This record gives sequence, C-alpha cells and structure tokens, in this order.
Amino acid sequence: MKTKWHPVVCTVLACVAAVTTTTRAQDAERAKLLANRAAVADAYRKIAETIKGIQINSETYVRDFVTESDVIESEFDEFIKGVRIGKATYYDDGTCEVEAEVTVANIVEHLKQIHTRHYEGGRIVGTDFDDIERQIQKSIIKVSGLGAPRVELPPDLPAGVEPLLGGPPPAAAPASTKSFPAVWNSVTPQGKLMAAQAARRDAQRKLLERIMGVRINSETLVRDFVTESDTIRTEASGIIKGASEVDRYYHDNELIVEVTMAVPTEQVVRTIKELHTRHYQGDRLSGTDIERISEKIKRKTFEATGAGVPGKRFRGSPAPTSSTGPAVVSPEWLSREVSATGHGTDTQMGTPQGKLKAIRAATVDARRNLVEQLNGLQITSETTVRDFVTERDIIKTQLGAIIAGSVIRNQEVNDEMATVVVTVGGPDVWRVINAQLSVESRH
Repeated sequence: MKTKWHPVVCTVLACVAAVTTTTRAQDAERAKLLANRAAVADAYRKIAETIKGIQINSETYVRDFVTESDVIESEFDEFIKGVRIGKATYYDDGTCEVEAEVTVANIVEHLKQIHTRHYEGGRIVGTDFDDIERQIQKSIIKVSGLGAPRVELPPDLPAGVEPLLGGPPPAAAPASTKSFPAVWNSVTPQGKLMAAQAARRDAQRKLLERIMGVRINSETLVRDFVTESDTIRTEASGIIKGASEVDRYYHDNELIVEVTMAVPTEQVVRTIKELHTRHYQGDRLSGTDIERISEKIKRKTFEATGAGVPGKRFRGSPAPTSSTGPAVVSPEWLSREVSATGHGTDTQMGTPQGKLKAIRAATVDARRNLVEQLNGLQITSETTVRDFVTERDIIKTQLGAIIAGSVIRNQEVNDEMATVVVTVGGPDVWRVINAQLSVESRH
C-alpha cells in the first residue's frame, strides 16, 4: 500500500529541505572565509618574523633594529601591510593556504629609508644593510600562511594588519560555548591550564626582553641601564609587574597554545624612572633622558606572545600534524627550553662601558652557540633541525628571528669576563618546523 502525501505536507518538507541545503552552503562558505582570513593573518605574521630574523651586522638583527624605536616599528609594520598576498588554495580538510612574498631588494630599500629618517643609535650604519642581499642568496622571500576555519586570529600580528583582514563573517546561528580545536580533545583540563600557564610565563620573559631593547639615548638601551648595577638588575623584573593576558590562541594542528601578555607603557616608564632615581650612580643617563622615553614611545602598551605545551602525562595519543599528510610525532624537546651560554670580555673591563661591551660580546657568543644547540635537535630518529633547514632558506631565516628574540635568562660580570645565558622555547622552534611540514605535506 502506497502512502499518499498531502500536497501541503510535501510543500513544507520541500521548504525544510531547501532551507537545510541553503544553511549548509552558508556554513561551508563561512568556513572558507574564516580559513582564508586566518591563513592571510598567518602569512603576514610569518613574513614579518622572517624579515626580523635577517642579520644586519655581527651584533644586530632586523628585530633589534625594529624594537629600538616606536616610530621605526610603526614604519616597519606599514611596510609589512604592503606585502603581496597570493591566491588562496583550499583543501578537503577545511584548511586554507596562501603565499606572501617580497623582494629582498625592496626590504633593503625600506630598511635603509627607515634608518635614515629615524635611527638614533650608533650600532648600525647605512652600509650595513647592503650586506643583506649578499647574505640572502635569493631575490625573493616567500612564506606560506595556513589557516583553519576559526574566529580567533593568531597573536603577534603586525600593527594595522587585522583591519585589512576584515571582521569574521556572521555565524548562521549564535555559538553556544567556546570550544577547543579537535587536536586538544586528548588533553586533560589540567593539561590545558598548565600549557596556558607555561605560555604566560614565556610571554612575560619575552615582554621583559622586549622592553630591555628600548633606546633611552643615542648610546644606551634599557638593557644597558639595567646591567650597570646589581641592584637595578635585581629589581628590573618589576618593570612587568601587573602585566595582563590579552589573548590566548590554541593551535589547530598541534598541541601549542600561545598567550599574549601586555603591560601599560606608562607603568614601564614610571618603573624605569623610579629605578633611575633610587639606584643609578652613573653619568651617562640624566633624568631628562628618562623623561624622553615617554615622548619616543607612542604605543599604549608593550605586548609579547609566549608559547606553551601540555606535559606528556596530560596527553593522550599524539595527533597527526595534518589530516592530509603523514603523522608526525611531537619531539621530546617541544615542552622544554633550549639554552646556551656565551662569554665575552673587553680591554677596559674595569669601566662601566667596558663591562657593557663585554656583555654584548657574550650575548652574541651565546646566540651563536644557541644556533648549534638548535641545529642538533632531533625532529625524527634520522633527522635533525640542521638537516631540515639545509635546503630550506626560509626556515633558516625564521629560526634566525627566534634566535634574535631569545631571552637573556642570566648574566654575570666580573673583573675578567661577562657570562650570558640565553634561551628559546621549544614550542617556538617547533611551530616553525611543524608549519613547514604541514605545507610540504600538501604538495
């Protein structure tokens, strides 16, 4: 016996089916737009980090040059916003990939212009930038940005980039509660909290290091001022007292969480003034120099992003880095810091200036040693970081950015030598390696 449907019922069912089909199409389109937005943001961030990893001279990277002045950083960010973004490629797993590229000649030209207009220090001269083209043996720097359909954007975006991306498309229905990416389902709640806590501590260390790179006058950075007195160095951690968390981002394809911490500029300047008034006994810095810091720094806050991972005992089975590529097991060093020690001296170790020169030499030596430490890290049982970057110049440059931003964890000075210990987080290194593995698995 055949069932006869009433014409009205048929019409209603047809309408429901049409609405359902339309909603699914809208959801799919929204997912593509979100993935594209995240991929473009990732590309901007990677191109900025890659350029910051370029070495200008034996002591200085582009990262150091950019952070010396608020005006320099603003002009650098404006340059990044003009980088060409290529056509998007979409994959079956819902992710999106875009390429960003810029010529090395264009980079050098803009850095020279920024240097001429705004640089006040003495460690970098205009001719130093000419060595960049000889150092980078290719004419174009190219990176791949990857994105999944998520509303949140990755942290540490260059200033002014986020408005270029536009806001997220409206959801078809209001979201209920914020959920973690699927890769985090195997992590216990305690593991997620501990990963975020580790990222927060890492961000605080980087935040302090970033503030240390601020220039006070033509000869002195905040770092130089701090190292002139044991008392000042001991109390310097108070510069980031009251720093607050402003963003948290859980990666889609790896158990890495990034936390961005911020501290008001006004508080930073006030703390430096107090340290100068109470403890400074030298003659290279005056109260007027300290006052001028407020005039040079236009931003309202200092920000830095740290990375953390959950401890192994809080994780389930390791997840693949890409749903379209082979599974890659996270290395053991992912959850720890990598450190290296450097030594330096100067012919005038008995003077404050000589000690500062020795500390700089020790920092350069420590970062050089850090390169060797990172090169020796195992990616698989048969592959080290050194093997991985040999034919991938872009990864070598991005790791250079990480090394340039390494945190000074300890420094000691005696009458003969300065000793400096620098560290980088394993998650920062793995993020670069893993991103390239994800790109290669798609081609």
